[in-house]
Amino acid sequence: MGRKRKLDTKKYKKLLQTQHQQLQQELKALADQTTGRDRLSKQVATEDFDESGGDAATDAVERSQNLAIIDTLRDMLENVNEALRKITEGTYGVCEICAKNIPKKRLEALPYATMCTDCRARMGR
Repeated sequence: MGRKRKLDTKKYKKLLQTQHQQLQQELKALADQTTGRDRLSKQVATEDFDESGGDAATDAVERSQNLAIIDTLRDMLENVNEALRKITEGTYGVCEICAKNIPKKRLEALPYATMCTDCRARMGR
C-alpha cells in the first residue's frame, strides 16, 4: 500500500461538487432538447416544419447523438458521486487496483480518477 499522504480533500471536494452541478445542468439541457421541451428546440422544430415539412431523419440522428452524450454524462456523474463518497470515507486518491496513491497531477486533471496512471495504462483505454 502507498504511504499515507496529505491531500487537500476540501479542494477536491469543491472541484467535484462543481463538476456535479455542471453535469446535472448539461444532462437536463440535453434531456430537454432531446425530448423537445426546450424553447429553442420547439422554435426550430416549428420553423423547420413550416419551411420544409420537417426532417425526421435529421431529428432521429440528433436524438441518437444526444442520447449517447447523455449516457456519457451519466457515467461521469456516477464517477463524480463515487469520488465524493470516497472523500467522505477517507479513501479518496487511492488506486482501486494497486492501492497506491493516485498522483496529485492526475487528480487535478481528472478529480474522479479511480486508478493511478500505471494501472490505467495497463487497463488500456
